[in-house]
Amino acid sequence: MTSPNSGLDMGESSSSLITKRKIQEMVAQIDPSERLEPEVEDILLELADEFIESVTQFACKLATHRKSSTLEVKDVQLHLERNWNIRIPGFASEEIRSVRKSNVPASHTQKVTAVNNAKAAVASTSK
Repeated sequence: MTSPNSGLDMGESSSSLITKRKIQEMVAQIDPSERLEPEVEDILLELADEFIESVTQFACKLATHRKSSTLEVKDVQLHLERNWNIRIPGFASEEIRSVRKSNVPASHTQKVTAVNNAKAAVASTSK
């Protein structure tokens, strides 16, 4: 059974979550004249399945961490926003959004400190 709007394949006979037809429709939205080779379609299907599986597993781990047996949108949303920088439209994310720590290399910090020290030395000698 395939959902006509989502392109998700809910049948037990197919191992793919997304159909080749849905991939063809997405490609047609980008460039109507473009056609994918069957091997490329297979690779894209495999990548999509792996992505969905990965996101679902991580979201389940987050739900378990919350001591919940129910997977909620916020579990999927948290993983997608933090690890993939993907926002889910239509769902408020203010409660889970936080300030990311910037990873500044130590070498950059040393250079900035040296420049600031040099500026201070020039300023004190010009007075």
